[in-house]
Amino acid sequence: MSHPHRGMSVHTLGTGGGPIVSSSRAGTSTAVRVDGATYVVDCGMGSIRNYRSSCAWSELRGIFLTHHHSDHIYDLGSFLVTGWQVPGESFSRPIQIFGPGRPPRVPALDAEHAAQVDARIGKRAMAGTTEVVGALLDRVFASDICIRMADEGRSEPHEWVTAHDIGIPVEAGADPVAARHPQMEPFEVYRDELVTVTAILVDHRLCYPAFAFRFDSAYGSVVVSGDTAYSENCIRLARGADLLLHEVMDLEAILATFPDGPTRDGIEIHLRESHTSFDEVGKVARAAGVGRLVLHHIVPNTPGTADLQKMEKAARRDFGGPVQVAEDNDCFVVGAGTDHAGRREEAQVGA
Repeated sequence: MSHPHRGMSVHTLGTGGGPIVSSSRAGTSTAVRVDGATYVVDCGMGSIRNYRSSCAWSELRGIFLTHHHSDHIYDLGSFLVTGWQVPGESFSRPIQIFGPGRPPRVPALDAEHAAQVDARIGKRAMAGTTEVVGALLDRVFASDICIRMADEGRSEPHEWVTAHDIGIPVEAGADPVAARHPQMEPFEVYRDELVTVTAILVDHRLCYPAFAFRFDSAYGSVVVSGDTAYSENCIRLARGADLLLHEVMDLEAILATFPDGPTRDGIEIHLRESHTSFDEVGKVARAAGVGRLVLHHIVPNTPGTADLQKMEKAARRDFGGPVQVAEDNDCFVVGAGTDHAGRREEAQVGA
């Protein structure tokens, strides 16, 4: 598969949702490529292998984490270390990592629930993105890094990787208990000569902060929903975008894969209140007025468990634009003046 050196394209590095090992889909991850620069949203399990089918390490400029659930960060360490001064396979410039900061307390539904949460988790604490990246480079991969610096002459990896905790605007009034996803305006988190990246808080139950991201370039705009229930904030961020990549879930199908019991009951509540059902996702795209809807972060994500045709049909019922259920390594070209055929159909967006 060939890809244009200029223009804007979206590559689905991983389209499966949830911390389940799937033989058919890598964990959720998306690469947005603009004029040869690459920006990755989330780093799900197995996504690093698909990265190299579309992009080079020398192109990578930034990684954006929607939230810190394990299925979105499993391969983060691999992304950071694999591109660190490997001959012919190395970062060409320092890369920037953006993601959630450490919340002031563990999120909860309300004050009463907060007391229950504190009793349940004990002395455990959450971490911000800067802490996560620091732990990967300075603890998890500490021995590997020290040996390679000593034996191969590599330089300090922190010179190549800089992490940032995304600061939520004070005026949003966000709070991990009282206001996890208040109505707010999108805010800028990153800008270079090719893209502007904005973010907004979305509704992923107790996962706070959880972000959706929008990438605007001279060629068009792409929004990645992150994990979220039906979200007015996501609709606001996606208003008029050329392409919306939105998560999708079939609750009955995923529950059918779990044995009965209290753990299943707890997961059911989380899933029901944290994700967007296949019969709602088209309404999000319609309300936002996007050009094209692509469904990814498929739940359930193991072979034969999700009825993809049902998902696509339901989305088309509510959204009149093009709809596709993504597979790993699909490519969607955004904007006019490009020539690219997708896996199953013409995948040009905004032409």
